[in-house]
Amino acid sequence: MRHGWSILGLALLLACGGGGSTSTPPPAADPWAAVTAAVQAAQPQFPGGLCVEVATPDGVVYSRSFGGFTNQDSVLVASGSKWVTSTVILRLVAAGAFPHGLDTKTSELLADPGGAPWAGNMGQITLRHLLSFTSGISGDDAASENVLISLRAAVDQIYSDFAATASAPGSYFYYGSTHMRIAARMAEVATGKPWAQIFAEQLHDPMGWSPDSIYSGGGPNPNPAGGLRCTGLEYMRFLMMQLRGGRDGSAVFLSPSLVSDQRTDGYGPATTLAYSPYQDAAGWTYHYALGNWLETAGGTPPAPGSPVIRYSSTGTFGWAPWVAADGTFAGLVMTKQAAGTILPSETLKAQLDPLIRVALAQHPPVIRTVP
Repeated sequence: MRHGWSILGLALLLACGGGGSTSTPPPAADPWAAVTAAVQAAQPQFPGGLCVEVATPDGVVYSRSFGGFTNQDSVLVASGSKWVTSTVILRLVAAGAFPHGLDTKTSELLADPGGAPWAGNMGQITLRHLLSFTSGISGDDAASENVLISLRAAVDQIYSDFAATASAPGSYFYYGSTHMRIAARMAEVATGKPWAQIFAEQLHDPMGWSPDSIYSGGGPNPNPAGGLRCTGLEYMRFLMMQLRGGRDGSAVFLSPSLVSDQRTDGYGPATTLAYSPYQDAAGWTYHYALGNWLETAGGTPPAPGSPVIRYSSTGTFGWAPWVAADGTFAGLVMTKQAAGTILPSETLKAQLDPLIRVALAQHPPVIRTVP
């Protein structure tokens, strides 16, 4: 009887993992399981597929593709272009290309077709107003979108269409492409180079982007506010630079002071909201900095009780890059959907944010380094 109990005890011991070297540890839990489950649940809202990546300052820690879309697909990122364009302009500011930096006025560089400097309210617009879409003019001007004309002709058209009706700079926010077309033309005049060359020198080439990653839309009349085509791998390097506070690898790509400028609310005390896609789509009244949105948890303007939680630049096709305001991580929803479908990406971002933070608390390893 005693012998029977000893055999049973030995069997129980082995079944419970006793015996030291004979045990097999259970597989480690996947820290990203909840993130993946959330993306999979949202996937039906992304008929073109999507890829989601998350990075810490050390590198990419999460990368999953769904529905056949990958980080190597080259697509138009639409308004994801704005953050990039703003950075290109700020690099020129750092290089001293503009006589008064972000406070350089249009009248200092731009002239009407007759050669006279821009005048009236349009002559008082600064680069800061342009990059924050508070220039006092509409963001839409159909005639300037003509791909068969030059950027100079497009900006001449904008001046012609709004010179008589422009409000005082800083009076209202109007999201759109006119402001950045003017800023890009100011960059051309300041440097004596076309926008394509400026982009190549200031961001494309230093970040090692492919020859296919360019501002499309007519060559001499690119759309700096929405015409950038690139891959997720390429955009992620740009986003990593933003997450690292302006550093690309060991180099200072954008100074900390200019990164701070880029993230500073562009609204002044008298600025009103004339048009925002977020207000139209969901009633959110986010403010805007220089080429990027200032997101708050409640969809309201930044305030002491409603701090900025994300810097972002979502495009109309759903491309959604963001950097957590506390600097812990960056995320990118890569996709190409029908125009005007920003809400699935915005909803997914909000769902993923707390799940990402839980995963990061488990210290997941870097799976891809980024310069």
